[in-house]
Amino acid sequence: MTAATTRSGASPTAFVTLPDALNADVQEWYHWFHRHPELSYEEFGTTARIREILESHGVEILESGLRTGVVAIVRGASAKPVIALRGDIDGLPITENTGLDYASDNAGVMHGCGHDFNLTVALGAAILLNERRASLPGTVKIIFQPAEEGRATAERPTGSVQVLNTGVLDDVEAFFGTHDAAGPVGSILIREGGITGAVDKFQVAIHGKGAHAAEPEDGIDPITVLTNVVQGLQAVIGRNLDPRHPRVLSVTHIEAGNSWNVIPQDAFFEGTVRTTEPQDRVLAKKRAIAIINNTAAAYGATADVSWFFGSPSVFNDAGWTRIGREVIAEQGLHADDDHPQLGGEDFSYYLDRKPGLFVHIGAGETGAAHGPTFRPNPAAIGYGIRFLTAIAQKALNELRWTHPTYHSG
Repeated sequence: MTAATTRSGASPTAFVTLPDALNADVQEWYHWFHRHPELSYEEFGTTARIREILESHGVEILESGLRTGVVAIVRGASAKPVIALRGDIDGLPITENTGLDYASDNAGVMHGCGHDFNLTVALGAAILLNERRASLPGTVKIIFQPAEEGRATAERPTGSVQVLNTGVLDDVEAFFGTHDAAGPVGSILIREGGITGAVDKFQVAIHGKGAHAAEPEDGIDPITVLTNVVQGLQAVIGRNLDPRHPRVLSVTHIEAGNSWNVIPQDAFFEGTVRTTEPQDRVLAKKRAIAIINNTAAAYGATADVSWFFGSPSVFNDAGWTRIGREVIAEQGLHADDDHPQLGGEDFSYYLDRKPGLFVHIGAGETGAAHGPTFRPNPAAIGYGIRFLTAIAQKALNELRWTHPTYHSG
């Protein structure tokens, strides 16, 4: 979906309110999840609690085959269209130091990024949508995703990839997600285009010729090559990519030699490139590899380059971003412009499959994410639920209008 395919003057969404009883439950759930954080792919207690809450409210759970995590479904008045909402559920290996009376009971583990907040928002939306299912013009799947924080490998992919691989989301036409962030309570931070960094890794082995440190003319010094390559790589960021686009290249690990008087045969370095724009991602790799190989050749050395593409950038669709802004206004919330960040976020894999929107929920002065004092304001959870519930309803209406199979005239 793009801005051109959305209809103008779409009907506003009904104002979403949280009953007092549900709001009280939401706060209790959030405190429970915060006290019981679990690491990636170890979220067994969290999964059990999510299932318990959903089942107690009559929300159907799909059999996905996931060991941890849950995919729920709200079947509306018609089977299609189908959209999905996502909340992530894993914690981080951090010792909490917030002083909260509901601080982590799990030593060395805390919700230092706010996934307890995100999953509670998704829970509240699932329950409200289920209560309104008779009036929903389609189906909503709600993803409680494991392992967003986990280090991805081929054998153990990041959580969103694992969920997608189950096939349970194959019929989804649009994805929507939220995440807490520093910002005024009651605000929704929203932006079209790239809002997180594509996470790419490179490893480079420089092969020279070893020699005595006192006779460098008999060798090819890989350390000299390496230092010139590292300096040259900054030209990729400063001279090859659009300066208006967020981007960074960092060399983070260097190894060479083991003696003070020997020029080594080989040297090694590795690092990461982060970009928000897909074209920058492709160009950064191309130019970096050219600089590495050509610099090595200039000194008579060779280089072996390994490049690993990780999660792509979260890239918000223009049309869904416009719809999101409409929902914010209709719900009496405040829209703030989001700012791109170069950290990774595996919601990007959903948006690689189908278009959608990822927003941040203003949660007060949270402190540094991934830090021991991180503490979003729970009062912001209700605003996140309102937004996610309303955009689910509006998205279904929009898809019915724009899809000829669904639109009856």
